[in-house]
Amino acid sequence: MKAKVAFFFLLVVAAFLGAVVAAQRSPVFQALRGNWDFVKSVQRETGTYYRLRVKLTYKGEPQDFDIVVTCGGRQINYADGGRTSELGVTPSVFGRRMSDGKGLVVHPPQACRGETTENGGVAPDFLPAVIVFDDAETLAFGTAYMSDDAYDSPLSDLSFGGATIERADRAAFEQFRREQPNLVKRTSYWTRIGASALRDRGLSAARIPMGVVCFSYARYRLFGQGKERAHELWPAERPRFWLPATQQDSEAIHPFTYGRPVLTDHDGATPYPANQVMQHEFVSTLGMPRRALDQREKHPRFLAPSYYPDIGGWIALPWPRDAATRGESLLQNGPHIGASIDFRSGATRGFGYCRPVVSEFPTGMEYSDPYKNPSIPYVRLPQVNFIDGVEVSGRSNWGMNGPSLIVERDEFVFRPFIFGVASLWGDV
Repeated sequence: MKAKVAFFFLLVVAAFLGAVVAAQRSPVFQALRGNWDFVKSVQRETGTYYRLRVKLTYKGEPQDFDIVVTCGGRQINYADGGRTSELGVTPSVFGRRMSDGKGLVVHPPQACRGETTENGGVAPDFLPAVIVFDDAETLAFGTAYMSDDAYDSPLSDLSFGGATIERADRAAFEQFRREQPNLVKRTSYWTRIGASALRDRGLSAARIPMGVVCFSYARYRLFGQGKERAHELWPAERPRFWLPATQQDSEAIHPFTYGRPVLTDHDGATPYPANQVMQHEFVSTLGMPRRALDQREKHPRFLAPSYYPDIGGWIALPWPRDAATRGESLLQNGPHIGASIDFRSGATRGFGYCRPVVSEFPTGMEYSDPYKNPSIPYVRLPQVNFIDGVEVSGRSNWGMNGPSLIVERDEFVFRPFIFGVASLWGDV
């Protein structure tokens, strides 16, 4: 086990050093140094394809996906013979319409270096990110299935029968594109980045952006010194949900650093180092976490905490039908909600909510960051947080999203877990 952790740590360090070297070789870096001739050429990366097969059942109807993906992006060739590739995947998301008018969307991983199920590069229990969008026409609001807990839930509309990745080629990709239209359209998918980007891509501005960011909070059980510290800091009014007064208090209650043990809220769970719990950045590359660690695997594996969906400023279900208008109203009038966790006393375990980011609605001007535009009334409104409609005691000024730690009595903590299904260089 120690050897495995050490190996993974070396991989992280190597990736970081590689990123530094790549950055130094980037055309921007070289231009800043005055070396405009360092870049020899930029060309499209082609020739990497894979097939993702996912077996799902939606409300009793088999929904098997057979998605052929290409890895593209920019390949930069340098005058010294070196090169770097900025890889994305197409389709970054792929969906189809269900008989009840909802949209079922799968997010392929980045298996761009030849990883397959057969050669062991992909875990045999690989679980892709899957989202059920409430309206196939808009794809604005959806429910993400983030772990086994979601599929096992009485609230689930899906069952999961396995997923595999195998090699493919350009002919298979072209056949897939001809025969299987993608529910996700470019206008909806790219609206999240604002009207100017749409114009640059030759697309017309759309009113409804796709919910490409999925929000949740992971709940952990306190134990040992963290539990003792939470009891000491618990406000005298004994609120059920409360915020630590300082970042130092948060760290004392629930440190989340490499090697520190954490405990999920599952009954009978045992502590695991925090680095073995799924982190945001691994979702798109490795897929969603599973219920248990398989120590025999040759690649890093991650445990699934208990995720609970965060509805945020939208406050309550059902989702609003006019997402753009509602988003503009929130920015102008509030309320300024940080987190609004749909906990239902634990019944929603395993799910996340995918929704538009309020700050990115174009309304004649670009709201890239409301906190840099003091003319927006939203900035001046006090932020409040809720769990099951119960207001969290204490105030936070954490920005557009919720606080980094919410304490439940002196027993549990909630930590944000956010992931996206957008691709930097890919497309749909």
